[in-house]
Amino acid sequence: MYCDEAIIRPYARALVLAAQKSGMLARVRGDMEALAAQWEGSEELRTWCTTARSLPKAAHAALVSDLWGETMAHPTCVLLEALSAANLLGAIPTVIRVFRRFADLTEGRVTVTFVFAAIPSETLLASLRKRAIEAYGEQTEIAIQLDASLGAGLIVRAGNTQIDASLKGRLARLRQTFAK
Repeated sequence: MYCDEAIIRPYARALVLAAQKSGMLARVRGDMEALAAQWEGSEELRTWCTTARSLPKAAHAALVSDLWGETMAHPTCVLLEALSAANLLGAIPTVIRVFRRFADLTEGRVTVTFVFAAIPSETLLASLRKRAIEAYGEQTEIAIQLDASLGAGLIVRAGNTQIDASLKGRLARLRQTFAK
């Protein structure tokens, strides 16, 4: 189920703030990782969360509580019940993604993602890691991805910044320039 991130942002922000206030941010982060694994691993769960429900909201919220109440921290359960009441359980992947971003910001973490067209050399990786840590600090997490559709080059993403130095990106910018 696609859900606009703007709709989900307040839910994720509230979860981060509640978890931080209660000293449970690490626990709730673990809940989000467990929830992501459950979502990926269970077609039945994805179907149940994304199917229009015929149950009253209270009954559906009770099922949510029965499903996750014993294993998830209280702030996480409150979030899932709120999503259920708003018929937004199908947006769990978006909630997880936005939660991770807000939690990282709260903890002073930055994830720098390097997307390469081909497998990079160890020398290049070491150089890019060093620059990322210099720019964003020791808490910086590095993610490496491969995307052959880039043709050549790479894309660097850090926080809200993206630098596209790929062949695919350059060609797209050239097309835009000539289309004007």
